[in-house]
Formats: sequence, C-alpha cells, structure tokens
Amino acid sequence: MRYNHKGVISEIDSLPGCSQICVFHSVFIPEQFRGMGFGKEAHYARLEEARLLGYQIALCTIVVGNVAQEKILLHFGWKAVKQFQSYKTKNDVQVWIKLL
Repeated sequence: MRYNHKGVISEIDSLPGCSQICVFHSVFIPEQFRGMGFGKEAHYARLEEARLLGYQIALCTIVVGNVAQEKILLHFGWKAVKQFQSYKTKNDVQVWIKLL
C-alpha cells in the first residue's frame, strides 16, 4: 500500500506468507523536504498505520551509509539484525526490524 504523508512517499506491504509482518519500503523524500523533520514525521505516521493494520513486526532495509535513514530508525527503536552485500547493486545493505 502506498502512502503520502506531506509529500513523503512510502509503501507498507505484508510479508508474503506471514500477515503479521510488514515491510516498509520505497521511501522517497523530495529534495526540498529533506532536513526539515518530514522524514521523521512520516516514519511515525507509517508506524502508527502499521499498528492500526494489525501488524506485529516491521522490517526494512537501508543502504549502509544512509545516515539520515539510520538516525530515524534508531530514534524509533529499530534494530539492525543483518548486513550483506547486494549482488545486484554491490551496495552493503542492512536489514532492520522493529516490534510494533
């Protein structure tokens, strides 16, 4: 499901095969909204929506070095659980988890 919170676009989908786990993905913050707190505000709204939808666990991935995203995840109590190198992009990627 796609969300737009004050111009911050993101998606939340169920993990196939487990309807109690959701995946946060495809977050896009337009350049003009960066550094103004919109990312944090939109993330809070996504967490609330996931809870209202009945999810118990949220998962997401970030590219290592995305400091802004990492700060938001840490602020909201997410935990990094695994790191790997994507064979498609060659980026180092972290998997994060949050109990809702």
